[in-house]
Formats: sequence, structure tokens, C-alpha cells
Amino acid sequence: MSSEPPKFYSPGFAELVFSGKTTGLKDLIVVFDSGSSYTYFNSQAYQNILDLMNKELAGKPLKEATDDQTLPLCWKGRRPFKSLRDVRKFFKSISLAFTSNGAKTQFELPPESYLIISNKGNVCLGILNGSDVGLKNLNIIGDISMQDRMVIYDNEKQLIGWALANCDQLPKPKYAYT
Repeated sequence: MSSEPPKFYSPGFAELVFSGKTTGLKDLIVVFDSGSSYTYFNSQAYQNILDLMNKELAGKPLKEATDDQTLPLCWKGRRPFKSLRDVRKFFKSISLAFTSNGAKTQFELPPESYLIISNKGNVCLGILNGSDVGLKNLNIIGDISMQDRMVIYDNEKQLIGWALANCDQLPKPKYAYT
């Protein structure tokens, strides 16, 4: 058994952005973990996102679905939702803005990357409170939030990068193999 600490990939510290506007939360420790299904924010970032979402949803035809235990927070509409396209207009993008070596980059989470439709036809938040599961100040980007991204790991330098990709299609090879 090795006493070596677990290896993880982080692009550095991030600032939380909601709907293109800074939230004031900076220096978030962010780790990308394809072994986690959901995304976990520390309690401060999680509560901040909940407050901003509730403000955005005020007056919209969505109500909290307390009878749906799929995830800690779900909303129901006037009728069951069939896909995320049905609710995309009600939710805003969340971004994590990174600055590393003077370069700025953002990891954007459109609603499709942090929401799911439950088997009851409700929309549920796929971002969970990491403090509830002992993550303290760590923020984990899980595989649901990495959808339609090509994530590239540099094992030697312990770096990570990403690019948008249509993951519904196989990449076209540059060379023909026979």
C-alpha cells in the first residue's frame, strides 16, 4: 500500500461566474474527476449558486419538487419535462474562470451540464454540496459537467485542458487504416 497522496488534476484556482457576471467568490480549489458523476461545490459556492438560481427562477413556472428525492433539489413544471431542452430557457450558465501564468480561461457549465431530468419528469440540480460529503473547500467537476468536452490530461506536468467537442459523433480520423 502506497502512502503517496492521490493524484488529481486542477487548472488552478477559479472564480465563480453566474450568467456572465462574477459572484465575488474567488480562489476556489477546483479538481476535475471523471470518476464522480456529479459536480460538488464547497458550501459557500453551493449556497451562492442556489441563491442566484432562486432569484432567477422567481416568477417562472417552476416550483420546488419536494416529493422528488432523485437529488437534493428538483423543480417541477406545469407538466412533466421530457428533456433538458424544455427547461434550458429558465436556467443560466455557470462558469469557472481560471487564471494561470497570466492566461485566462473559462470552463462553462451550460444548463445541460449541471441539470438532469428525473424519472418523475422534474428538473434536478446536478451540483451538490461537497461539504455534506466531507470535501471541505474542494470543488469537484464531475463527468456530467464534462459532457461534450474533450478533456486532455498532461500526466508529466500534471496539467489539464479542455475543448468543446460533439461527443455524439466519433471523431473523423486523419488517416485511413487498412
